[in-house]
Amino acid sequence: MAAADEYAEMPPLPRPPARVFVGGRTARTSPTGSPRLPGSKYYTLRYLLNALLAGGESRVRAPALSDDTATLVRAMRALGARARWERDKADVWSLTVSGTAGRLSPPAGGVLHMGNAGAALRLLVGIGALLPAIRFETDHPDSLGRRPNADLLAALRAIGIETESKEPGGMLPITLRGGPPAGGAVTVSGAQSSQYVSALLYLGPLLREGLDITVAGGLRSAPLVRVTLRALAAAGVSVRARKDLSRFQIPEAQRFMPRDYWTPGDTPSTAALVAAARALEADLRLDGLAWADEDAQALVGALETLGAPLVERPMEANGGALRLRGAAQGSPKSGSVREIDCDPVIDSVPALVALACLTPGETRFLNGANLRAKESDRIGDLCSELACAGADVTPLEDGIIARGQPNGIEGGATVAAHDDHRVAQALAIVGMASERGLIIDGADAVAKSYPWFFEDLERMGALVEVR
Repeated sequence: MAAADEYAEMPPLPRPPARVFVGGRTARTSPTGSPRLPGSKYYTLRYLLNALLAGGESRVRAPALSDDTATLVRAMRALGARARWERDKADVWSLTVSGTAGRLSPPAGGVLHMGNAGAALRLLVGIGALLPAIRFETDHPDSLGRRPNADLLAALRAIGIETESKEPGGMLPITLRGGPPAGGAVTVSGAQSSQYVSALLYLGPLLREGLDITVAGGLRSAPLVRVTLRALAAAGVSVRARKDLSRFQIPEAQRFMPRDYWTPGDTPSTAALVAAARALEADLRLDGLAWADEDAQALVGALETLGAPLVERPMEANGGALRLRGAAQGSPKSGSVREIDCDPVIDSVPALVALACLTPGETRFLNGANLRAKESDRIGDLCSELACAGADVTPLEDGIIARGQPNGIEGGATVAAHDDHRVAQALAIVGMASERGLIIDGADAVAKSYPWFFEDLERMGALVEVR
């Protein structure tokens, strides 16, 4: 590795503009390069938590370089870990972490500031129960501050942790007192978010009695719990899980082992790039995803349902590339109706809805009620802004109906990202395929997961102007 470069937060990243114009069909330019797929947010978060809780030194290679990662690294340092950034000769960044061996230090002032990092918040609330007291706060009250955590807090109370939160819903600020718990049996609802289950899966191995977790009410986004199980196994942590993920038995007093991790590419960012390539009628090739993972397979299935002309499809057994042909050959016919289950591709839904707005026929996105409790209301807010742009969409209680307009969406409007990176990406995709383009307020929300998103759109042939 090259000499270490340590930053207070993380390596320098492009800062997206707060307001951009994304040109429509007549404003396309010549492509100048290929997109740079970000590292997986899902795996980055879990590998860094592994490193935080391990003794000794771990390395996470090619992590997601984003605001969420910066927030998590600051939290790790506040909890007693040391982390330094390094870059190798191939220009690949990595984080080397000296962990805490599960013995967390209280943060300065007893407070962790969580920015707008929702998944990081919930997993850290789980392991924060190890401390005698800790408080979690945010400076995004209308985004992270409105996301509920009541089911996770109820599970922590059941094993002896005192909790305080903003009600209703167990929202930030959140205070925990009385840790560490002994462990034992606990029931947690999985009906709203899989992150509550993952939070307990990270806490359980460090408790003197372990945890026996029963999941009530079904389990949302089950593929992401399987990501958690794979990440824990990579750190040498043992969890016995039922096949249907309804129960987990975690042996007591385990150790997280230091490891060297390689981060795959990000699945929801793949969805955004494929939809952008379709809007631009551009060819695209992407490598590096964990193609055997359920969410990646579900995404490929959803793209094929929407008629994306995939000329190379990754196989579960041997991985490989995903390659898209820019021409529209093979698209669904007008008048056709199709359904997509939101749950296994939950974070890819906004980009898929944008793609559906450009695809002949009607697409029904169903089983996605928890979209309303993301960084924004990804049903109501997204539909409102897409309708403003001229798209034909109908919000449902648990999903969205999109009626494709392959001949073009009007555009010519100013729309808002609602402090939500996925909404900003979806609006950009529709803007590129519109007649008059779109002005996006709050476009800098993409820094949460994909800071160079608009730069990559320009490389692919989109017109992007700061307004």
